[in-house]
Amino acid sequence: MLVLVLALLTEAILFYVVIMLALIAALLTSGIKAVNLARNFQPILILVLITALYHLIFTGRDAELLLDLFGWRITVEGAQMAAFYSMRLVLFVSIAFLITLTNSPSELAEAFSLLLRPLLKLCVPVHELSMILFIAIRFIPILYEEFTAVKHAQMVRGVDFTGSLFSRMKKTTFIIIPVFVAAIQRADEIARAMQARGYRSDRVRTSYTRSRFGWREWSFSLGTGLLVVMVFIVTK
Repeated sequence: MLVLVLALLTEAILFYVVIMLALIAALLTSGIKAVNLARNFQPILILVLITALYHLIFTGRDAELLLDLFGWRITVEGAQMAAFYSMRLVLFVSIAFLITLTNSPSELAEAFSLLLRPLLKLCVPVHELSMILFIAIRFIPILYEEFTAVKHAQMVRGVDFTGSLFSRMKKTTFIIIPVFVAAIQRADEIARAMQARGYRSDRVRTSYTRSRFGWREWSFSLGTGLLVVMVFIVTK
């Protein structure tokens, strides 16, 4: 949260570079293989490319000319904005990866419930929200497997997903509708299973595992927080 807030308060590209390199180093030293990390970053690179191209083409049209590429004026301001927003997007995604790839869905739901526990005094359904988060995270790989299975079934039946972008988007509806129906069926099965096991949202629930925030966690949080603030001050 500290990195996200400070990233929105600064426009220094050096801040983004330093923090992003630190996050990537943290991901690599956390036991995540570089191949898996690169595979997760591939879809994001397409969004980064679109963001960069948008700013290169449409931002700073009256600024100093940097390059004339086949009639397109690429200005200095456009290149700076493209680099800035691309780095910001990669930084936010790296933070999300650091959280999701190093924690299980149950750990994320437990942490979410513990952080929002003070809101119980305001009658906020914290336990229900954490349960929804846990189920939503667990549903992502299930829906991906369902999407892949439906796509392969459509290909066996002769559906060709190659061609123009518009043609592929139109044929994607052949996959989305069955996946949507399957998601509703799975949600109904989960609701019945929870009901059969006696789940009651109005009862106080306990945790199977208990996480403790000890001196090591405090030292790490305060130390890294201080370093992030120092980088923010130096690069501002």
